[in-house]
Amino acid sequence: MKLSGKVALVTGAGRGIGQAIALTFAEEGADVAVNALHLSSAEDTVKEIRKLGKRAIAIEADVAEVDDVDRMVDRALDELGKIDILVNNAGDRSENVPTVEQSIEKFDRTLSTHLRGTYLCCRRVGRWMISQKGGRILNISSVAGITGFPMRTAYGAAKAGIIHLTKVLAVEWAKHNINVNCVAPGYILTPRIEAGVEEGKFDLELIIRRTPLGRLGEPDDIARAALFLVSDDAKYITGVTLPVDGGWLAYGYWGQ
Repeated sequence: MKLSGKVALVTGAGRGIGQAIALTFAEEGADVAVNALHLSSAEDTVKEIRKLGKRAIAIEADVAEVDDVDRMVDRALDELGKIDILVNNAGDRSENVPTVEQSIEKFDRTLSTHLRGTYLCCRRVGRWMISQKGGRILNISSVAGITGFPMRTAYGAAKAGIIHLTKVLAVEWAKHNINVNCVAPGYILTPRIEAGVEEGKFDLELIIRRTPLGRLGEPDDIARAALFLVSDDAKYITGVTLPVDGGWLAYGYWGQ
């Protein structure tokens, strides 16, 4: 097992990508602190982890709030004893609207949850990892943080900020034996995407045609990449952003 004896804190792990990461880590031997904005969804993931024979706790917290983050990390340390791995996955359902029509409140909320939340969790857990002389941090960005997606002003800016934050922390904390990396998912078949399809915001046929591998990603595709980057297999890798997008970013041909 790649994570035997490790403890991971995974934010936004009530469903979708975060849940897949939490379960994959547990399958590989880790105990997991499961965070979600709503306790019930975190508890659902915890039940599945415990079926695998690993320790798990559910923590309700808004990662954009300093007090919530402090309380979340303190509880994880108190009940599980340590945090070897931090995965910053928490996010909100951002608007897909023309920039001139976007509400300032929603713009601020999107940046707060994604970028501020990632920063606050890195800052708090980073203090503990520095004191312990090591750790692994994985941030979840998006291909929207690498290339321009129309009408995704807040989301794209937040995800681009996460990529740069990853580089800064990787360089700053390397001397403390802390690896900081990032995954940039493409279109992944999560409940959020499924809801977007039902609302007419996403055209699955167009997305699949635009993706060289010819399918949407699954949460497990991201979880496997995450496992690699937090394991000893990647111990000499830090500061990178790994696209997991079926070739989306590589594709530049618009013919038939």
